[in-house]
Amino acid sequence: MLSRGRAFCRLTIGWFPAAAFVNLPAVKHSAPVLVALGLMLACCGSAPAEEHRATRLGHPATRFAPPLRTPEDLRSRFRDEQLRPDIASILQQWGWKGNLEDLHRAALTAEIVDGKIPVGTRMPFMSSRKDGLAICLRNVIWAGAAPVEAYAFTFASKGRRYRCVTPKPCSNFFLEDLGPEPTPMPVLALQCNAPERQFTGRPVKVCLTLRNTGDGSEPKATITLPVPPGATLVSATDGGTAALDRVTWEIASLAPNAPREVCAVFTTERPGRMEFKAALTGTAAGPAHCECQTQILGVYAILVEVVDVDDPIEVGKPVNYVITVTNQGNQTGTGIRVVCTVPDSQEFVFGSGSTPVRAQGRTITMSPLPSLDGKAVATWRVLTKALRADDARFKVDFTTDQFEQPIRREESTRLY
Repeated sequence: MLSRGRAFCRLTIGWFPAAAFVNLPAVKHSAPVLVALGLMLACCGSAPAEEHRATRLGHPATRFAPPLRTPEDLRSRFRDEQLRPDIASILQQWGWKGNLEDLHRAALTAEIVDGKIPVGTRMPFMSSRKDGLAICLRNVIWAGAAPVEAYAFTFASKGRRYRCVTPKPCSNFFLEDLGPEPTPMPVLALQCNAPERQFTGRPVKVCLTLRNTGDGSEPKATITLPVPPGATLVSATDGGTAALDRVTWEIASLAPNAPREVCAVFTTERPGRMEFKAALTGTAAGPAHCECQTQILGVYAILVEVVDVDDPIEVGKPVNYVITVTNQGNQTGTGIRVVCTVPDSQEFVFGSGSTPVRAQGRTITMSPLPSLDGKAVATWRVLTKALRADDARFKVDFTTDQFEQPIRREESTRLY
């Protein structure tokens, strides 16, 4: 039932204001079903219309089309060629400036949601019928006893977004103007990829992947990658240029969902962690950052030498041995241990060097050296006494944390 001033008439109408619809839980229908939903349209500047109060929906004489039970019913209303002229007439009466084809296209493809129109909701207009003709009722208030169920879908036309809302009991509809269609904007993201580890002197290739996850194109994006301390830039792809200890790339016209990858190759002789910290800026999108790293492993190479200062040695005279350990690589060695064995034709007298020296019988042990940096040298001296004539062999066993098997060296000394 609908009242108009003091006069009353039976009318089946349907409406669904966007605000009420959005505030209610919605059930999404992914199947392509036609939505006879009403969208409010705040579009014309005409004089205030006479108020209509709707108290009942679905009367056969005033409903716009048969009731709706499923989203597919709604899609079928917009698919019905006999209803197309009536839909156009309703929107023309209201003064809508959009494109009718945009509405029909969305009705067949847009996502449909369920909702309810609360009691007291005011509609800017509502489709209805009088003597079978399609009419547009303005300024309609739902004054029924309970909220009415309705379908809704959204669409865009001529730069503005709308919601079409249709109550289920009557298929009456209206449009709601949701405002200007958002300007497409780019959203930039940057990802860094580098090898987990590499040896010193070997090339380290780091690649940066640029993605536009927005819905607009980015006119120009700039990527900067500082050169890590101690590293040297070997090459860069895609026109990357090196200046002020950084590599820079300029990417033009980055479309949505069209990733771009740029790469740079570095080398270093410095063991440790090589960090890559890239930054991205766009002319339309905001900035982005990313980081990755590569552990640079040094080359570990140990040289162990043992020499006798004088040879041959007369019996009863001292014998001087020098043990030298050189780290020829650039990776620090750890847990350096040296053990010497004195031949039975000699006896231990004294020892000194990079760590304290102690003797037990013919075994001489140097206290462990915790670490030996690359290119560093550790030295020990051992003094013995020649006891008898012999073609003697002074033995040295060397181990570190980096070597599973010991290194053995021998120095021959002629005692006479």
